[in-house]
Amino acid sequence: MASRGDVLLRFLSSNQFENPRDEAVVDDMVRYVIYNAALILGASFVIIFGITVIFGGNVVRGTLDLALGGMCVLFIFLLRTKVPFVVSAVIPLASFGALCVVLVASGGERGFAGLWIYSFPILVIFITGLSVGTILIGFVLAALMVVTLIPGLAGFSYTLSIAFRYICVYLLVVVLTIVYEQIRVMKDRWSKQLTVRLKVERDLINAMKDNLKTGLFLMDKDFIIQGSYSKPLEEILGTDEIEGKRFTDLLSASIKAKERDTLEDYFNMVINRSFDVSMLEEINPISEFSYLDEISQKLKTLRTSFAAVDQGSGIFFVLGTVEDVTAARELQKQLEEESAKREEEMRALFQVIQVEPRVFGDFIEDTEYEFNRINETLKNRSISARDAMVEIYQSVHAIKSNALILGLENFSAKLHELENSIRTYRDQIDISFEDVLHVTVELERIMKEKDKFRDTIAKIEAFKVSAGSNRRQDRHVLIETLTRACEKAATAQEKKVQFIVEELDGSILETGPRRVIKEVLTQLVRNAVYHGIETPEERKKQGKDPEGKVRLVIKNETGRIHLKLSDDGKGLNFQKIKEKALKQHLFKNPSDAENPNQLLQVIFAPGFSTAEIADVHAGRGIGLNLVKERLKDLRGSIKISFEPGKGTTFNLYIPIKEESVLAGPPVLDKAS
Repeated sequence: MASRGDVLLRFLSSNQFENPRDEAVVDDMVRYVIYNAALILGASFVIIFGITVIFGGNVVRGTLDLALGGMCVLFIFLLRTKVPFVVSAVIPLASFGALCVVLVASGGERGFAGLWIYSFPILVIFITGLSVGTILIGFVLAALMVVTLIPGLAGFSYTLSIAFRYICVYLLVVVLTIVYEQIRVMKDRWSKQLTVRLKVERDLINAMKDNLKTGLFLMDKDFIIQGSYSKPLEEILGTDEIEGKRFTDLLSASIKAKERDTLEDYFNMVINRSFDVSMLEEINPISEFSYLDEISQKLKTLRTSFAAVDQGSGIFFVLGTVEDVTAARELQKQLEEESAKREEEMRALFQVIQVEPRVFGDFIEDTEYEFNRINETLKNRSISARDAMVEIYQSVHAIKSNALILGLENFSAKLHELENSIRTYRDQIDISFEDVLHVTVELERIMKEKDKFRDTIAKIEAFKVSAGSNRRQDRHVLIETLTRACEKAATAQEKKVQFIVEELDGSILETGPRRVIKEVLTQLVRNAVYHGIETPEERKKQGKDPEGKVRLVIKNETGRIHLKLSDDGKGLNFQKIKEKALKQHLFKNPSDAENPNQLLQVIFAPGFSTAEIADVHAGRGIGLNLVKERLKDLRGSIKISFEPGKGTTFNLYIPIKEESVLAGPPVLDKAS
């Protein structure tokens, strides 16, 4: 239902405008309102004057007043028809001007009746505008000058002084009215231009607000979101129920209660402008946070910023911006992963190219051999899951040891992680299918790493061939491998150790079990450096050379291969072995702890080590166990001799013909 104000406005504007409050028609509507008001008031006054004048005895002038009043009423109705506004306005205004001139000429009421003429410029300019109004004002001015300056024309005698006053005041009203109208027109023009500019800016802001991917919103001091938020905010927060909600409530599923209190304290600091803008940006507790979309149950990464906005009268709101940066963060994560992957590949390549190709080829061959052993173990349905884990553990340890020797740190680290998993499964009472599957998947991943090594070394070899490289291998692959093993272990332990080959029968490596020989000697060399050779400081205190010695002999001895590895370290510490074995409950009979041969069997048990800390290099208790199992496969034997403070010697015997010797447990040499 229309209000009284709207009804009155439509009446005074002659109901010519569909939307009287439209800024585009305000100027024309004002003219209608002023003209209607002037006609209504003019008709009322003139009719009253006409009746008064007739009763006063002046019938002619009274009749003229009544006729003018009737004409005003007529044009009130004409304004509500299709008759052009100018036509409806000019005739009554010209008649009113003529009446004003007649009043001046008649000099009624001792000349005061003519004062109506001063209202003419105001009415005519406000109603018809400057162009038409100026013409009508000119005609009235000319008539005023004629009746006041030419003697005898007016019924009232005007002196020259009074005539000039009439004319000058009329001109003053005209000038002031024209100036006012001109200023009003200019102001309206500027106002329209400003309105247009503001509308363009408002439309631009609205377009930006609704089309940018950033959510914008205002919230009051109670953190309630106002209605003027941007459309993307609904998509970002995953809900269209935003207006009137507390912003902190919308985040309830994504932040903890304590974090919510902190956030509300922060918003209060923003509203109160407790710190400068840069400081507030730095301490924003949700500058970037994980947001749970409760409808889609998707986890998003949102970035926010907040600033105080003055709404007038000292009332401040918080302007918040929210941006969904999930895709950007995922892309960044992918780029970082790709970068890390490329960096890892470059490190691996750098490690590979420093290894002599024949040595590296030997490593690849031995690694594939161990993987084949693992595959056979996994296929063997007659073996228990725990025994399978023990054998896989040995093979993985062997591969890791060889990788460490060659300086393949990244590859060794992955194998070390796999060792951790296998050791955990091995120590479980029940090993599930999922456990075995996990190990299998990890092995497959490491196999792919090994294949990359093969491709890399193939490219390097191809490059060397194309470049005409004929560099020869001066030392045997086995000696190179064992020398590297000794150097790597010594560096890791901060020891000084020299590896010496005293005797080497090359035919044994050509016809014998080369792979097993290399594998067991690698473990024994590492064992000698880690557990046998002392630090330079300890050796000096004992009067020894700071640099320890590890010596190797490989020879053919009456139908069997004899491997002898000795060191000049501290020898076996049976007391320490005994304490560790008792702690791990490795003896079935406690009296076995006093038997040297039983103690000797303990050091070859899986998982036993005298090292205090296990790391990627040692302490797993798998090295000597691997030696024992590999010799057992070849029906070989082990004899150990040692002298406390002087060193330890491992004598390994491998039959050239497998059936010639039965395998036996490691024993102490009588010389010990």
